[in-house]
Amino acid sequence: MRERYREHVRTAVLETAHDLIADRGWERVRMGEIAEAVGISRALLYKEFGDKPGLGEAVVLREAARFIEGIEGVLAHHDADAARGLAASVEFVLEEAENSSLLRAVLIANRDSSPTATGILPLLTTSAQLLELASNSLARWLMAHVPGVQADDVADAAEALVRLTVSHLALPTMSRKDTSRKITEVGLRYLGLSVEAATSEATT
Repeated sequence: MRERYREHVRTAVLETAHDLIADRGWERVRMGEIAEAVGISRALLYKEFGDKPGLGEAVVLREAARFIEGIEGVLAHHDADAARGLAASVEFVLEEAENSSLLRAVLIANRDSSPTATGILPLLTTSAQLLELASNSLARWLMAHVPGVQADDVADAAEALVRLTVSHLALPTMSRKDTSRKITEVGLRYLGLSVEAATSEATT
């Protein structure tokens, strides 16, 4: 019972903190208002997360885990078609970052050491880890679906595609659909796959 209550409290705190960060930025969020909104004492909040940076890190890591799970789910849904799977994963990253200011801040944190739009601090380390996890997930999936390609080439392609996608998040120059199509075509050509299926998928 105690463990279930603790998990309930953690979930409520993280969801509340996430919403407040998205609404006004990390620097304007106060631990006291989070405790009050969740219905717990400040002492319990500090006991669970240590301090405000500890809470911020937990919020970021939770968002990162949700993001990686989403990528893997999209890839699994396109298990029989490498071209469409790659296109769908790029589209997923762009859409998720468009819908979540916190996720976008995490993804582009390594590109600029200045404060992000959310004002949240523990981003740089998490950003590097998140990009690595995303690259590894994509590389594993490509290895299983693209025959005849060396593992090093697949790893390089996956990392390049993830970082290219992040670059477009930081400096968008076209619509999400067009960006997804362009990035997908780059990856497919590098891997020696046909671009037709992915292109038709991106334009439907």
